[in-house]
Amino acid sequence: MASTVVTTTYSGLPHPPTVTTFDRVSTDPTVVTLKRTPGAGGYEFTGGFVDRTTGAAGNLISNNFQYTGSLAASGTWKRFGFSSTQQAINDVQYWGETNTTFDQSKGLFGGLHMPAGVGDLFAFDDTALEAAVTTGDLLYTQAPGSYNFTQCKVGDLAKIRFSFNVTPQQANTTLEVGLIWATRDSDDVVTFTFPLLTQPIFYGTGTVGNVFLNRVEMSAYFASDEDLNARVLPAVRADNEILIQPLTTLCSIIR
Repeated sequence: MASTVVTTTYSGLPHPPTVTTFDRVSTDPTVVTLKRTPGAGGYEFTGGFVDRTTGAAGNLISNNFQYTGSLAASGTWKRFGFSSTQQAINDVQYWGETNTTFDQSKGLFGGLHMPAGVGDLFAFDDTALEAAVTTGDLLYTQAPGSYNFTQCKVGDLAKIRFSFNVTPQQANTTLEVGLIWATRDSDDVVTFTFPLLTQPIFYGTGTVGNVFLNRVEMSAYFASDEDLNARVLPAVRADNEILIQPLTTLCSIIR
């Protein structure tokens, strides 16, 4: 089958933009089938959270996790870990996928839209940093798994969306959302651990007992190999008791 390269040329610009090149995989001029070429970004999506024991990835209802008063008083982050068991239960494609390379164990989209050169964006059963931290300035709960950036490249940009329901238990509650990020060297030794945060969410008067859907986006650039080897999980922290229903996460790599 013949292959025709489709490109775009820019002239008169001091710094021409990078243009993604595609292959037209057909000799029929009326058929355009574009295939991803090296350098392209991509994404994967999952509802495979340990704490999501009910509801499939396309469902906006799940079971609650009780973020307790003691967690609030200690300032502890609740990390939402992954599980291959829950991933197999929650990530079930519903559109009649027929692509023979589809692999449901990679996420809801079966790895079909992965970035070029990347086989997995989730390490569902990783236990490297599963243990809780209960002393020090950064406290967080036990949680297995991690986003997996080991096959990405320095210079890539990760955009992570974490979707969850919140039911406030007390008025005037502030909820922080972020990623607990632990960079590691080539020997998998942690070099630095920190929360990568977004804007806090405030639930004021009249919110108690109501359910609110949140779809929080976070981003991070990869400046070094330690970033690529990081262990990363989404997490929340509140100043009062609150109910959290973890739903899904979308991990996109932009190049």
